[in-house]
Formats: sequence, structure tokens, C-alpha cells
Amino acid sequence: PLEYRELTERIRRENESNMSRAEKYLESLACGEENHDYVLNIMGVDKSVKKAVELIEAAEEEISLSLWRMEFDLLRDALEKALERGVKVYLFTFEEVELDGAVVFSYRICDAQKLFPYRRMTLVADGVQCLTGENSGERSIFTCTRNHAIVSLATDEIVLNIFWYKYMEKRGLLCQRNTSGKFLRTLAALAQELDISDDMTKNFIVYDYQRRGGNEREER
Repeated sequence: PLEYRELTERIRRENESNMSRAEKYLESLACGEENHDYVLNIMGVDKSVKKAVELIEAAEEEISLSLWRMEFDLLRDALEKALERGVKVYLFTFEEVELDGAVVFSYRICDAQKLFPYRRMTLVADGVQCLTGENSGERSIFTCTRNHAIVSLATDEIVLNIFWYKYMEKRGLLCQRNTSGKFLRTLAALAQELDISDDMTKNFIVYDYQRRGGNEREER
């Protein structure tokens, strides 16, 4: 049995000790976060867009973005401010997008949504951090990380899309206002020319989606 004052004082000391240890541990996590290859999953489009804005606002040198018109409209103000700060901005998109001061690679496809079963966005900030995911409403899950392997994969995807775009542009295969049907016919002709068979495609989900809808587009 303890006198109640001694009991309450003991409880107070234990709580203060626990709080002190917790504060030190959380401080160590906060200080070390920038140096760890963390992977953060973000649920919901609104939260993902907010995180994208944070990355854009924190960028100091370069921003690379692969996105759709809807996400571009949500990020436009932040991108314009980044350009004003002297940050280089590179955009790749299948839809028509314009941004003064940025380097834009756009296929200008008026019905690009017919080409994909999802709407994906990839953002790379200063080459060290990326945010990537698919917009499927409130069930969307985006991944934000500094993990070098994931950032490199995200960067490679954007770069390869730009290389493919520049190749088609140099060949004079791009229209000012393209359609999904024309675009797929161009890809099919290039695949045949470069001897790329059906089983060599890197993205079977997208390929099968486009192939199933190909006949309908051809008829149009």
C-alpha cells in the first residue's frame, strides 16, 4: 500500500519519462527521414495532389512530370511558380497541354482516355524523389519515395516516353491534333517496321486494353 501522494507522484514521473523517450524517438525519425529510402503510400486523389504540390514547391533545380490534363490543371499554379523560381520543368502527356517556360512533349491526342484503362501520374523532383500512382478516385493509391531504384525507374519511364515521342516527331508521324485511332495505327506500323512482335510489349495491361478496342477504332 502507498500513500496517495507518493502513488500519484510515481505515476507522474513514469509518464514524464515515457513522454521524454517518445519525443527523442520521434525527433530521431524526423531528422533521419530525409536520409532514408522511405516509401510512403498516399490514399486519395486530393492528398496525392497536395503531396505533388509540396514536391513542386520544394524543388530547387528540375521537375519531370508525366501526367494527364486533369492533373495538370490542378498543378498548374504550382508549376508556374516553380518556373518563376528558375526551376526547369519537363512535361510529357498524351493530351494537349501548354505551359509557358516549360519543355512540353505532347502527342495532342483529343481522345487519349481511350488508350488506357487508368490515368497515371509520375512526378520526379530534383532527380531524388518521386510520386507515382493512378487516379481512380478516392481509392487511388500513390507512392512517394526517395528510394533510388524506384526514382530511377520513374525517371526512365519518362525519358523513354520522350525518346519515343522525339523519334515519331522526327519521322513526321505526329499530327497537330491526333486521335487514339490514328495513334494506334502509327504504333502498329512502327512495330512492324522495327520488328516488334506482340509478345515483346512491356505493358500487357495497356496493350490488351488497346488491342480489344482497336477494331472499333479502325472502323471509325
